[in-house]
Amino acid sequence: MNKYWAIFFLSLLGTLSCSRYSVVDYPAADKLPGRVEQEGVKAEHFPSMMHTFIWRNWGLVPASRMAKVLSTSERNVRRVAVSMGLEARPEVDPVWTSSKGYITLLRRNWHILPYEQLLVLLDMTQEQLEWCLYEDDFLFVKMGRKKPRCERLVYQEPTDEMNRRAAEIAALVRANKPDKVVPRFDFYADMPALQPIKSIQGQDGLRMVFSYNAVYGDPLMDAKQSSYPDELLERLSAMGVNAVWVHSVLRMLVAPEGPFPGDEHYKERLDNLNTLVKRAGKYGIRVMMYVNEPRALPKSWFDNGEKQSLRGIAEGDLETFCTSDTRVREWLSRSFESVFKAVPGLGGVFIISMSENLTNCASHGHQGDCPRCGGRPYDEVIAEVNNTIAEGVLRGNPEAKVLVWDWGWDDAFAEQIINRLDKRCTLLSVSEWSLPINRGGVASTVGEYSISSVGPGPRAVRHWQYAQAAGLKTAAKVMVNSTWEVSCIPVIPAMELIAAHARNLAGEGVRDVMMTWSLGGYPSINFTVFQQMLSDPSASLDEIARELYGEKSGPLVRQAWKEFSDGFAEYPYNIGTLYNGPQQLGPANLFYPEPTGWHASMVGFPYDDLDAWRSIYPADIYIAQVRKVADGFARGAVWLEQALAGEDASDIRAMLETDLRRAQGFKCVFRSIENQASYVLCRDRQDTAGMGKIVESEMRNVQEFLPLCDADPTFGYESSNHYFFLRRDLLEKLINLESLRE
Repeated sequence: MNKYWAIFFLSLLGTLSCSRYSVVDYPAADKLPGRVEQEGVKAEHFPSMMHTFIWRNWGLVPASRMAKVLSTSERNVRRVAVSMGLEARPEVDPVWTSSKGYITLLRRNWHILPYEQLLVLLDMTQEQLEWCLYEDDFLFVKMGRKKPRCERLVYQEPTDEMNRRAAEIAALVRANKPDKVVPRFDFYADMPALQPIKSIQGQDGLRMVFSYNAVYGDPLMDAKQSSYPDELLERLSAMGVNAVWVHSVLRMLVAPEGPFPGDEHYKERLDNLNTLVKRAGKYGIRVMMYVNEPRALPKSWFDNGEKQSLRGIAEGDLETFCTSDTRVREWLSRSFESVFKAVPGLGGVFIISMSENLTNCASHGHQGDCPRCGGRPYDEVIAEVNNTIAEGVLRGNPEAKVLVWDWGWDDAFAEQIINRLDKRCTLLSVSEWSLPINRGGVASTVGEYSISSVGPGPRAVRHWQYAQAAGLKTAAKVMVNSTWEVSCIPVIPAMELIAAHARNLAGEGVRDVMMTWSLGGYPSINFTVFQQMLSDPSASLDEIARELYGEKSGPLVRQAWKEFSDGFAEYPYNIGTLYNGPQQLGPANLFYPEPTGWHASMVGFPYDDLDAWRSIYPADIYIAQVRKVADGFARGAVWLEQALAGEDASDIRAMLETDLRRAQGFKCVFRSIENQASYVLCRDRQDTAGMGKIVESEMRNVQEFLPLCDADPTFGYESSNHYFFLRRDLLEKLINLESLRE
């Protein structure tokens, strides 16, 4: 009898909250940054925070790990998931908790879990997450530099009211069941073949991009090199691309040396880099390193011994290695020499000496706080850092290419810095920077990341002239595929703007071009058009459209390009709108019934921060300009529909179907921005009738967007942010809107 009672008791435990019976030993998280007392944003449309957690992670994280986070049984977690209409036993792809998906998980749980539980969910150590937050493309900045206060989340048996609400959610899930969803990350399986334009093959000049697949943080620890698959390298090569760049952190590529940092796995990374260089070389593609050094380290690194004497200026929890110290410069130069000798075919570097990362003592404008750098000219410090790196690279490989990027420099000292640079360097400048524009009657100037603004601007032209006078070569950094103007769909087909920019650069004599930043590396005809115009400014877009799409469809596609370009030229550009606006989440960004009180973060969380979205634009102008962009994509899509209706050739038909789907997707994204901004205005003036109309409009918009997203795994993806949204997030938006209807 005791045996049966034991079995009954154990089964009963499985249906109760395990938090009462087991204690999870959560890892320490005392070193992780940005904790604030401001509460995380609640998802009031779910029955509870526990339901929110299970909804957002189901199918991405094993149920067993979710159960561990909640201190309960896997059975309990599965029961709640099924109650909301989710699949009972989804297949979980481990990619989501790898270096290609963890940012998606981190973002969707940032306002739900405290750090301790995030570490369990991500299966990371505190040190690993700390490294990612600081070194993975400004990830902590994207998260808002703040970690919301979240109570530890534990399983609670759902109440009757919770179950009733879960059943309503399940009904919505069933009503929006897809016919087919193409697996995420499957970017090239159905990609139509593209016949390259022969005139761009083997051309002079650098044509450099970032991989659309790339892991940003620490890609060289991936022995499989999934960041650079052969299918991508082959397609890029066919489009005239002859270089790809990889993110690097120098201390991860060298052994520890005295007071200087290194990593025990440095040889493994160098071996993998060697393999990548050889693989890419088979396609005529060189590998370049992105260099932003010497990276600052936590203050604790400098607390003892010789390290103390190397410190420069402090900023927050970080401290710099002072590059005015000969020992630091010698280590920098020696380390780059060792990397380039260990990887003989490595193509070169591009160097940013001032960026969001804290590096040299002048990198964030606090040079005066350093007793060594404070008494030196600013231009001398900046030029010295670049020259030190260049010397090491060129000793390691005299054939390597060294691009010095003027990003972030104080323009008043640009000429002096350029005159001090090693004559073997090439000056890289953002083409469209400082270009005057007027959108909706609002005058401003461009910063960077713009396809809507056709460069070059006066800053780049001036700096190139300084470089040419100093005996340096010149290079342009442009955005050819996508920008932070909108990155959740990989190719902005504003072909007239792209062609005009290429023609203008040709007129300036620029031949080396960096065509993407971390976003924009998807192999597309944008690369083809840009390079054709750069090589032959007299080329015709009409002729290119016919060459790519045929005599029948080409003229119709050409009309679509014009509509897309006319609309996109109205984009309400400002660096604030780019970094803070809701265009990366698009229709997945939620409507909030009350102000959240959270400020938008750089391409991370837009929240409901309309003032940050619109930046320099009055709200009505911002909304009107966004509407013009949406209208341009809508008009262009009509031309593509006409082309598709009359096209029988299978390869061209596949290209047109993809083009149309993405044009319609852009239309939905910008319609959603219009709706989101209008909703916030109505909410804040308590216009419930206006809110109701906008909610209905957005529901139709999301329902139009869903099947487009299902059919295209590129929707929502950007390599340095992973997936901004998934199908589940669009369903959550519908749940959110349904709840607001009430």
